[in-house]
Amino acid sequence: MKRHAWMLVFLPLLLAAGTARSEDAPHSQFVTATLENDLFAGKDGGYTNGVAVTWAHGRLNEFTAETIPAWIHALSKDLYVSTQPGRHRAVSYTIGQGMQTPSDITVPTLMEDEAPYVGLLAWSASLHAFDDRVADKLSLTLGVVGPVSGAEAAQTFVHKVGGSDKPEGWDHQIGNEPVFRVGAERLWRLSDWRVRDGTGIDLIGIGEVGVGTLKSDVAAGIGVRFGRGLERSFPAATVLPGRQVNPLAGSAANSWNVFFNVLATFVANDIGIDGNTFRDSHSVPLEHWQAEAVAGVAFNLDRWAFLISAVAASDRYQGQAEMTRFGSLSVTYNH
Repeated sequence: MKRHAWMLVFLPLLLAAGTARSEDAPHSQFVTATLENDLFAGKDGGYTNGVAVTWAHGRLNEFTAETIPAWIHALSKDLYVSTQPGRHRAVSYTIGQGMQTPSDITVPTLMEDEAPYVGLLAWSASLHAFDDRVADKLSLTLGVVGPVSGAEAAQTFVHKVGGSDKPEGWDHQIGNEPVFRVGAERLWRLSDWRVRDGTGIDLIGIGEVGVGTLKSDVAAGIGVRFGRGLERSFPAATVLPGRQVNPLAGSAANSWNVFFNVLATFVANDIGIDGNTFRDSHSVPLEHWQAEAVAGVAFNLDRWAFLISAVAASDRYQGQAEMTRFGSLSVTYNH
């Protein structure tokens, strides 16, 4: 059973927006919309469907109580993203809904050998600090899983409108629970080579760490890009499109690149596999060591930016029948 790529278009989910278009526009605003689904990769593979909306402000010279919410400024004013000198800065906010279902949603009984039904409704805020060689992101995600997320109603409604199979197994979703995650990401522009006429290649190092009831993990990887305007679009380099959209997309007008990333991750906990943190619910054994490969294209045209990508990932849980594969499409407008 294929889950339609547009199944959540009536509800907000996961995405990004970015920095100013030039040094002369320090307070530009970006809005991004993203859709991701395993349908783009041609088959189901145990992936969480999602759509998202993100808005962002940049470039900011510094974070103050006037440029970001006062409570976020109070928590972050002494941290590295706020204190490092000589950096451009941006702030982004995302609201989204996501869902995870087994491979066959028409089965009303519990599918014990597959990951549980999970609905997620979340909000996140991210602070970005970057220069020509290093880009940092520090983020906080707050949300809720379970029936209160509205995922069952969303999928049922969209499938009814679209004439698709009615989802029958949501009675087995994990229970209501508030979730959070604090995450940090750093990108290093390790090397770059000019090919001709502004076209070049660069190599990017990737480091990530996150802690929370939603997910706790540590990751490292490497990425390579080929295209035009790489030096201007470096802060927008996307590690894992869809799940980790970088709101600096659209910061370099009239640029383009094709990219390929590989990422190795150790996952300590994942509520989508482990089930509820403080109560009994369906779960499957977590695969702690995971890997992902991402390929895609990103291009900017004046005020618009587009990103299309495909991801192949190793198993998230023991006994997973098929490799995880999904695609992502995002559109950013700079105004």
